[in-house]
Amino acid sequence: MVKKILLLSLFSIFALSRFTYAKKPYRLNTVRRAVIVADTIPNADVMEIVRIAIYAANDFNVQAVANLYTPNAVVADDEPPYSWNGPTAGIQWINAVEKAVKDFHITKFKGTIEPVKVYQQNADNVYVVVPVNYTGDLPGRAHFSARGAFSFVLRQINDKWLIKSQVWVPEKGMDN
Repeated sequence: MVKKILLLSLFSIFALSRFTYAKKPYRLNTVRRAVIVADTIPNADVMEIVRIAIYAANDFNVQAVANLYTPNAVVADDEPPYSWNGPTAGIQWINAVEKAVKDFHITKFKGTIEPVKVYQQNADNVYVVVPVNYTGDLPGRAHFSARGAFSFVLRQINDKWLIKSQVWVPEKGMDN
């Protein structure tokens, strides 16, 4: 009886390992096929929209972002209430950034964009990860710095690029 159980167990482990091995290449190929898009130099029109959105936070310019977002846009950040939705998501986000800067008494607040290394585009969709460094001065001569990245998805709607989603990930959230 013990021999039968042992033999059955070994056979099951062998069969399961062969099944898993046979499935892995298929899954990888499927993923590769699904992600085949042009990984190219960022489109200037797309990057201009991204720059406007990020730099609008420097001077809390809600007018600059007023028409940059899709009707069902989502913006997520590490400032409460953490997400904003709809065509005014960008305006709501800028207002939250301004509130945080005022609450923490940050002066000389400024975001700068670092070189983009992840950019994928197909006919009417873009995925781009934009490294950003926010700096400023805190009371008592302390320096403020927040590094991270925005992950953007843009959609082309009526021949215009609009932000579908904008998600902030702080550098500390990317530590391995």
